[in-house]
Amino acid sequence: MKRNGTLPRSGDAPSPLGAPARLARSFPGLGLLRRLDELTLAARVGLGFGVILALVLLLALIGVASLYGVSREVGTFSGYADASQTAADLDIGLRDLEVSVRDHLAEGDQQSLLDAGLRRDGLVERLTALAGMVQDDADRRSVDGARRALDAYWSGFEALVALRGERARLTESVLEPQISQIRAGLGRLKDAGGVDSAALAGDATVAILMMQDHLGRYVARRDDRDSLRMRAELGNARAKLAEMNRYLWVPGTRQTIDEVEAALAGIDGVLDGIEASLADEDGLRAERLTPNAAAVATQAAEIRQRNDAVAAALRGGLADQSWRTVRIALWAALGVTLAGLAMVWFVNRRVARPVAGMAAAVTSLAAGRTDIALPPDEGADEVAAMARAVRILRDNSAEMERQRQEAADRHGQLLRDKERVDAANEAKTHFLVNIGQELHAPLNEIVASSQSLMGELHRLGAGELATDIEQIQWTGEQMLTLVDAILDYARIEAGNMDVVLQDFDVHRLLIETRERTLPAADLNGNEVTLQAETASLGQMYSDFGKVRQTLLNLLDNACKFTQGGAVLLAAERAERDGEPWLRFTVTDSGSGFATSQTARLFQPFVQGGSGTRRRGAGLGLTLVGHYAAMLGGDIEVASEPGQGTRVTVALPAYYQPPAEERPLQVGTAGATKRPLVTVGPLRPVAQLAS
Repeated sequence: MKRNGTLPRSGDAPSPLGAPARLARSFPGLGLLRRLDELTLAARVGLGFGVILALVLLLALIGVASLYGVSREVGTFSGYADASQTAADLDIGLRDLEVSVRDHLAEGDQQSLLDAGLRRDGLVERLTALAGMVQDDADRRSVDGARRALDAYWSGFEALVALRGERARLTESVLEPQISQIRAGLGRLKDAGGVDSAALAGDATVAILMMQDHLGRYVARRDDRDSLRMRAELGNARAKLAEMNRYLWVPGTRQTIDEVEAALAGIDGVLDGIEASLADEDGLRAERLTPNAAAVATQAAEIRQRNDAVAAALRGGLADQSWRTVRIALWAALGVTLAGLAMVWFVNRRVARPVAGMAAAVTSLAAGRTDIALPPDEGADEVAAMARAVRILRDNSAEMERQRQEAADRHGQLLRDKERVDAANEAKTHFLVNIGQELHAPLNEIVASSQSLMGELHRLGAGELATDIEQIQWTGEQMLTLVDAILDYARIEAGNMDVVLQDFDVHRLLIETRERTLPAADLNGNEVTLQAETASLGQMYSDFGKVRQTLLNLLDNACKFTQGGAVLLAAERAERDGEPWLRFTVTDSGSGFATSQTARLFQPFVQGGSGTRRRGAGLGLTLVGHYAAMLGGDIEVASEPGQGTRVTVALPAYYQPPAEERPLQVGTAGATKRPLVTVGPLRPVAQLAS
């Protein structure tokens, strides 16, 4: 933040509202402006929006009134236009009905009859709608006339359908059976006599067939010539039958001839009925269908013409009314726009400018500038209140800048301290590695020389000296183990520890670790016992060195904190999630510790127990934890002060790389994500009770 400038006092900045106040004092007519200046910013904004809202409402009222007038005209025009359109639809529907009626009279199927009924219902609906639309008495009379004509048309059509049904009944139920009877009788007569009789019977049969063919043509075409031919063929059949009666004297034929003659007489009556039905059908078409259809079309055309004329007249008036409404709306909008612009000028002059000046001042202050002018802080409006607040903000900003600078200095110091600590930690790691490597070779030499010297003393019979040399050898081995532990911890810290995999026998590993622990156990008068089922342990594919060092560290701790007691090394093979695992357990009857110290004991260079300091560097359990994490296992610790300690290390029998890095922390058993180290209850061990 800049500190080279100062904010001017309120008297140094000219008031943006001073000019209107002076004008108001000079011109009494401007007293209204002075009263507006005395309002707060919120009141000025509210006044401006109130006036604008009132203008908008006024414009809306004018628009609503204009739209109401136009809508009435539009509604009237729409009513006449809809009536005209409905009348046109009525005419189109009538034509569709006539087409459906013709189709049915031509085809005679049920689908065409159903279609005609649907179109007639549509015409009735249009007439009903049209009756509700029209307003003129003449139009109402036309609608009633069209409805009566439609009813008469439909009743005539139904009569036609009934006539066609009766004609179909005569044809199918009376004529066809009679023709079949005649043909059967002629067939018997043909077979009853000689050649002449057979020829006469064949000619009569052909005449009957020709009569039937002419009947079909007469029904389809209404041609009188077909009717004459039909009657002539029927007479020809009778003549052939009469001639056959003169020449045929076979017994029983007389009765057949009488039956055929009676059937021919019946056909004559049926033909009369069919001709009468066709004449009635033509009369219905001429008297009821055609005139009534023309009447419906005429009434619809009259309704359409009258409503089109009224709609055309209304269309011109509607255009004039709409143009008047548009002019009124334009003038009203112009007045409202001018009034709104005046109010916008007022709000901009009395509100926006002071707020913009304050915003500029705050923005400059936020950017670190203090050499800017603030609006005056005298007065009761919001700008003055904000000016006073900004002055306080400036002072607070200066204090915050000072504190920020101090915090930045402290943060920089902490970063430098961290770099020094990291450098010291790296130097410590290098030192441990270097000193371990320097000590490793001499200690190996001491152990090797002690072993050679001890063997030579035993050969010479100097048993007491050999015992002393053996103590030197054991101490050297302990120091070598300590150096190896320091080197392993340094490699782990540096991230250079690798996993070396191999197959090995678990039972032999247990025997070897117990034998290597016996000197430490004898030193404190402890007994080390091995408990395992040799046949069930089997092989293990893992890092042999890390597994062995884990067990040695646990046994060394157990012997170290147990005086004249018992140490138990147990192993068992188990399954976890369908995979084989091995559980190694080291239990002692030593001093134990409080479970709250478990996490501390797994930290590097921390030793358990109380009183005198124990031997070692405090890395045993730390390395056990790191080895277990690297091999994908976990640890359970149980201990009570004065009751002993039990440590169980579970490892997969076949090594699998861990899915994620697991920190060396103590967790709770049964958690969703299994922790590396858990604390469990201490259960007494029967083998240690004695």
